[in-house]
Amino acid sequence: MTSPVDDYIAALSPLRAERIAAVRAMAHAAFPDIDERIEWKMPVFQRRGSDRWIAVASQKSYVSVYLRCMPMAAEVIATDPRLKGGKGCVNIVDKVNWPEAALAKAVAVALAQD
Repeated sequence: MTSPVDDYIAALSPLRAERIAAVRAMAHAAFPDIDERIEWKMPVFQRRGSDRWIAVASQKSYVSVYLRCMPMAAEVIATDPRLKGGKGCVNIVDKVNWPEAALAKAVAVALAQD
């Protein structure tokens, strides 16, 4: 039986599926108490019993990672001048290399307890 997050990922192109699965793996690697759900039409990863969560979405030409942490989003964006973002969000276009290390750190910090 597959979960709604599995179904979301399965419906994507191979590159997008790989990238969103990577964010999922980062969340689970950082914390074993991650719950998953689809909310706002995208996967959301939340620490059990906490208000700490991140989300990820496949957009028209990029993947958005919603970190909800402006300093960490800025740190990821600083790794490549082609990366864009908003308040606590990083948009990674398909043509840009995946910022694996910076993103893994940002995911861990965004999900950490205050």
